[in-house]
Amino acid sequence: MSFPRAVAFLWAATWRNRVRRQLERLRKPRYLLGALVGAAYLYSVFFRRLDFRGSVGTVSEGVRLFAELSLVGSALGTLFAAWALGRDRPSLTFSETDVVQLFPAPVPRRALLQYKLVRGLLGTSLGALFATLFLGRTISPHPVLFFVGACLALGTLYLHSTAASFMRTRLSAWGLWGQVVRWGAVGGVLALVVLAVFTSLREHPVSEDLSSGRALREWLQALMASPGVAAVLWPGRLLVAPALAQSVGDFLWALPPVLALMAAHYGWVLWAEVPFEETAVVRAESRSRERMLRASGRMTRVGSLTLSRPPFRLLPRGRPEVALIWKNLIARKRMGGGFAVFLAFIILGGVIAAMMGDTRLFTDTRRVLGPVALALSMMLTVVGPSAFRMDLRMDLPKLDLLRAMPLTGRQVVRAQLAASSLALASFQLALLAVALVLGPGVEASRLGGWWWPGGLALAFLLPAVSLSGLFVQNAAVVLFPSWVPADTGERARGIEAMGQRLLAVVGTLVVMLVGLIPAGLVALVVGLAVSTLLGPWALPVAGFVAAGVLVGEVWLGVMALGRAFERLDVSEDRPE
Repeated sequence: MSFPRAVAFLWAATWRNRVRRQLERLRKPRYLLGALVGAAYLYSVFFRRLDFRGSVGTVSEGVRLFAELSLVGSALGTLFAAWALGRDRPSLTFSETDVVQLFPAPVPRRALLQYKLVRGLLGTSLGALFATLFLGRTISPHPVLFFVGACLALGTLYLHSTAASFMRTRLSAWGLWGQVVRWGAVGGVLALVVLAVFTSLREHPVSEDLSSGRALREWLQALMASPGVAAVLWPGRLLVAPALAQSVGDFLWALPPVLALMAAHYGWVLWAEVPFEETAVVRAESRSRERMLRASGRMTRVGSLTLSRPPFRLLPRGRPEVALIWKNLIARKRMGGGFAVFLAFIILGGVIAAMMGDTRLFTDTRRVLGPVALALSMMLTVVGPSAFRMDLRMDLPKLDLLRAMPLTGRQVVRAQLAASSLALASFQLALLAVALVLGPGVEASRLGGWWWPGGLALAFLLPAVSLSGLFVQNAAVVLFPSWVPADTGERARGIEAMGQRLLAVVGTLVVMLVGLIPAGLVALVVGLAVSTLLGPWALPVAGFVAAGVLVGEVWLGVMALGRAFERLDVSEDRPE
């Protein structure tokens, strides 16, 4: 059997077995219900609106401009990342199965390279399909043309990234001179880009009044038509031109350059080929080791094992459940990047403020960051309980070990909740502090003296609401362990997994709303009683009372959940 036929047989068998396994899982009620919910969600949100029987008509000028800027920016960002980011080694990634089955076989390196390129191009085609299903009808009047153009653009970018990794590997072999050549070229291109953009901004300065969409669109069109910016955007606009074609004639006119560019990149990859077998084997072994470490709970950071400072010193004596909190807070560092994200948030606000054209940078930054920080803190109340999983969901594969510890069920549940709630509350309070210090921005005249009282009320209320959400998520682990996917680092895929997540989110929100009813009623009564004396400062009092009621509800729930945890038996229906 030839190598292409063997690869085709392997792919066909893989997909056949995957579909068969997905269908076999539907025999279990939890997967069947999840699949039905997921299918209903996809149909109601996406597929019900799809109609490929013909053109949808003309796309508005504003939508087309926004789509062009977004796609061109993404393409240029990918080109920059291919040369400036990542390690200087081939970017080809083979699975452990590929390494075991194909590398020992009598297959030349060129055939392995072409096999990987074909797989990569198929992956980009799948991405283009999803983009067409969810965005194509909004951006282009011809979804089929958009799909073909997206396939060509994404495939060309994939080939460019692969060729760039080969060239970077070659340059790294030259030592210092290779790095000088690489970064000299990257720096030179960036300098030309900055010079061209500043020259164009000097010719087309930012207008003082960009409040209307039409004024903003006209300024962007004039800026993009200037020679400097047009030269910078030319590579990206060339790639996305077929996907954004508004007619068959425009598509045929834009197609030949992209086909030629894709063929040239394919030839470039074959010419720049470097040995990649050793790197592929190391990567496959590393990914396999990471999966095992994640499953065992010892993986502290994706990609490597990092030893970082523990959150606090664990004393040899003390309350035993503190050790669980210590362990889970260390596991939180797998998420990483908390301070970096916060710093990026501050820098982004400064950039936005600078682009507003006002020389008072700090004032503009306050106008942007204050309300945004408040919105993020409130958003964490909804998404935080699902994102912070340093609790029973993380230890779901090891529930038997938790049961064997010399701890009561109440102690285990309380300690598991504490780590996630502490981490989530720290993020919320930090964002609220930023919002309170920077102020309400342009809404200052409307909010008046309500900003600080309302912020302090949220400082009491938001962590308590998040705690109730975390309790619901952990209660699902104890009461319905087989319905909760194990947090092993490998995200469950499939329509049934998506349906299960939707059910978990809806169930969490419903239970949280039921718990908020008594807290809201008590807070309303107390707030009205003290409002005549305290005025706006009755809000913190009401928020404190509502938070106390929610914490009391969680405390009663922890007592009941602790007894359920002691009776838990996952031997019959262990989660997958």
